Amino acid sequence: MKIRANFDNCSRNERGFTRLELVAVLLALLLVALVAWPALAGNRTRGDRIVCANNLRQVGAAFFIWANDRDDLMPFEVSIANGGTRIHPLAPNAWLHFSWISNELRSPKILFCPSDTGTPARDFTGDPARGYVHPNFANRATSYFLTHQRTQGPTAVLAGDRNFYSVEQIGCSFFGTANRITWPGFRWLPSLHEGEGNILLADGQVLQTDTAALRVAIPRTGDDLGDIHFVMPR
Repeated sequence: MKIRANFDNCSRNERGFTRLELVAVLLALLLVALVAWPALAGNRTRGDRIVCANNLRQVGAAFFIWANDRDDLMPFEVSIANGGTRIHPLAPNAWLHFSWISNELRSPKILFCPSDTGTPARDFTGDPARGYVHPNFANRATSYFLTHQRTQGPTAVLAGDRNFYSVEQIGCSFFGTANRITWPGFRWLPSLHEGEGNILLADGQVLQTDTAALRVAIPRTGDDLGDIHFVMPR
């Protein structure tokens, strides 16, 4: 009888959670999740922004390698006859110019921001299931705009995130048809990086900017900024 009494006491002491205790534990876990989620989401956003900036650095390096053997000219500054994309029938498309440096890039995934919508291409072929130059991908697999400026220099903008707002389209002697910006309409849209963005300069530097810093990096010259032409992927 003594042994049975001890067994009964042990069973009562090792009982499971009551419903009230279980609800309390679940509420505590939910509270922890609610507190931690903004920090985790912020880390993801910052991580994507860093990847995107590194992508642009690699894009810049690829363009510079391509230009090194061509009098320091970009593909869109070199005629089709001489192996470039200037006034190519598809020149208004950003993907065309990026595809021209495919030998200098490791992968078309470099042309795609992890915060963007869509799917990056896996190679530079015309394969409809994976190829960057196929219409299934092309601009849809491109997250960056490309620019040409009449005034060149180390701080000229070469490329940047596609959430850049443009005002109007005009004719261009390099891209055929391009966008131009007028003061003060240009800005970052909220579609990527929470309304901020990265820009690649001609010296290879990548700047992470909000709209105010963007307008410092692209200063006003005269009445507008019409000498800066750029092509957008979408």
